[in-house]
Amino acid sequence: MVVAKVVSHKDMERQVIIALEEFKKFEFIDVPRQAGIAEIEKSRDEEAVYSVIDRIIKMVESLALDTKRRRGPFIETNDHNLSDSLVFVADVLESVEEEIIEIDRDLTTATQEHARQLGIRDVALSLRPLGIDPSLLGSTDYTFTTAGIMPTGRVSQLEWSLNELTEGVFSFNSISVERGMSVACISVSIERKDAAERILSAMEFETFVIPGESSGLPEEVSNNATERIRELETEIERLEMRKKHLSTEWGGRILAAWELLMVEKSRVDIKRYIVYTPQSLKAWGWIPHGTEEQFEALLIELTNSVVEITFDEPDFAEVESPTYLKNPSFMKPTQDVVEAFGTPGKHDMDPTKIMWLSFPLIFGIVFADVGQGFLILLIGLFAWRAKRRGDDWGDIMGYIQSGAEGLVMMGIFAILGGLLFGSFFGSETVIEPIWPVFAHYIDGHANPYRASHMLKLSIEIGAIQLTLGILLNLYVKLKHKEYREALAAFAYAWLYLGFVNLLFGVSYNSIGEWFSDKAVNLWIPIVGIGAGTGDNGVYPTLPINAFMFTILVFIVPFILMALPSLMGGMDGMVHLLENGLGMISHTVSYARIFALNTVHIILSGVFFTLIPPLLEIPFPAIHIFGLELIPEHVIRPDTHAEVGAYLPLLGAIIGTFIVGILEGLLAFMHTLRLHFVEWFSKFYHAGGTPFKPFGYHRKHTVSMYKPLQMVMATT
Repeated sequence: MVVAKVVSHKDMERQVIIALEEFKKFEFIDVPRQAGIAEIEKSRDEEAVYSVIDRIIKMVESLALDTKRRRGPFIETNDHNLSDSLVFVADVLESVEEEIIEIDRDLTTATQEHARQLGIRDVALSLRPLGIDPSLLGSTDYTFTTAGIMPTGRVSQLEWSLNELTEGVFSFNSISVERGMSVACISVSIERKDAAERILSAMEFETFVIPGESSGLPEEVSNNATERIRELETEIERLEMRKKHLSTEWGGRILAAWELLMVEKSRVDIKRYIVYTPQSLKAWGWIPHGTEEQFEALLIELTNSVVEITFDEPDFAEVESPTYLKNPSFMKPTQDVVEAFGTPGKHDMDPTKIMWLSFPLIFGIVFADVGQGFLILLIGLFAWRAKRRGDDWGDIMGYIQSGAEGLVMMGIFAILGGLLFGSFFGSETVIEPIWPVFAHYIDGHANPYRASHMLKLSIEIGAIQLTLGILLNLYVKLKHKEYREALAAFAYAWLYLGFVNLLFGVSYNSIGEWFSDKAVNLWIPIVGIGAGTGDNGVYPTLPINAFMFTILVFIVPFILMALPSLMGGMDGMVHLLENGLGMISHTVSYARIFALNTVHIILSGVFFTLIPPLLEIPFPAIHIFGLELIPEHVIRPDTHAEVGAYLPLLGAIIGTFIVGILEGLLAFMHTLRLHFVEWFSKFYHAGGTPFKPFGYHRKHTVSMYKPLQMVMATT
């Protein structure tokens, strides 16, 4: 990162801010706060931005407009001056605000009256069994009358309590309705009102709230209220339709006004990072290295060369500078995953580009299935299309939408994994495995070594990825000239490769053979799958016995790694122990690839076993460039007979919806764990500061500022 220092005339303030906003790679350094400079007072127009924005927000909320989704084409706005932006907003407010306020006022009145009429109808219906005029309820100069609902089991207790309270001078009537409840009407002298209310409360008596102006028999009151409710519902529907028409006609311009105000607000807020003098302004900020020329050209053009720009790489940049991650847009989901672990620090390298390939690769081996992988691919493509269109899927489904490109990659590699291992919607009676060592049946006989081959593949994938992580750590240490740590990293890479070669290249059954003249074989990644370990006819022979090989590739590098680690004190000792233990535990952890792949196959097979094959779809044999994708004959699992390729449809559908979803999530989480815990621990420590550049991503408007259009067209 580079520190850019911008000095310009005070009259060029807006042009400078617009240039920094459109550059979108300038993060302000809070120089005024560091220097203790007081905040600058806002102008009248700037204050107007804050006062008007609340009115626009109320209009947006009233019409239920979605600010995250564009309505129609972009609306051109001239924001050369703040006053021009306020004029555009004022035109929108003048055109539609008063009508929206009037509709909201009428809608509120109608809604409240609708609720009141519902209350009148409900009370009237409740009083219908007693035949009481609602207008008679309440207090007079002499009596207190109330009605309500209460548990039927307490009716007699209430009547006895009222009799004791009033010495028999009261009126009581009740009728049982349903669900153990009764409607009751009580009348006592006005002097006994407070005592009667306390008794009613103790008896769980829920008093009917009687709306005013309700008189007559309950049935008559109910019918009048029902008629009024219909009228109000018609009125509410009419008002809602008016709002819908306004939303259709004015929604785009209202959203444009809202966005224009939000842009202006961000421009006003950012001024707190600018230092002002009577004649000039100064702004400091971080920009990515290599963008200096573009940055300078943009500012010079917009300010008519009334600007002075200098660039500096201060000594504290390695400590305090934010981290700018530069990756292609289609790698954004992978970058988000990396940043979820932590932003790269000064001694890190961004693993996004490598992880963009390694993550779907491991996921594809774990979740190896052509059919289910194709479904993931379709979901990813659909989410990617919706994202390109600007659709918003909400907070939860939005995660799928934001990770669309990652889903596409995961679906592609799941399909490739399914082709390698011969799985189609959980069934292994459709596709011939491209990698024959993983076939369940070879020449009509069950393959007893399939599990061991899969386990070896998993461990070798782990060995390759961990070796890559150790080498990346060595590269970072050398890049930052940390030669002592680089020596330890080099020794660790040497040690780890020796450990892996001892694991796969030596296959002796007794200790004595380690001291014999038997040679060691050199492990070659992946190509030895299906051929065993040691002298398997694939691994080349090294002219050295196992004992000497152990000393050279295990003991010597361990000493070389220990010496610089011990010089680092306690931290170095801890790091040495972590590397030594992690070398074994992290490698073994990749066996989860084998475990998850096996569980996926077994659980999918359960549905084909338990569910009757009501419908089996046959598949014709397919050969592409001499490669047999769908064989002419497969082994039927239940009868072990040779039949044509087929798919049990019901088991495939149910298995996909149950196992596919659960196993897909499980495969994603474990693939994430292998990267976060096992791989990142070798070279990636995070702890950096995220880069937060000044800018605003517009969804509804586009600036008509001509100088800006010319500069952006050239840069």
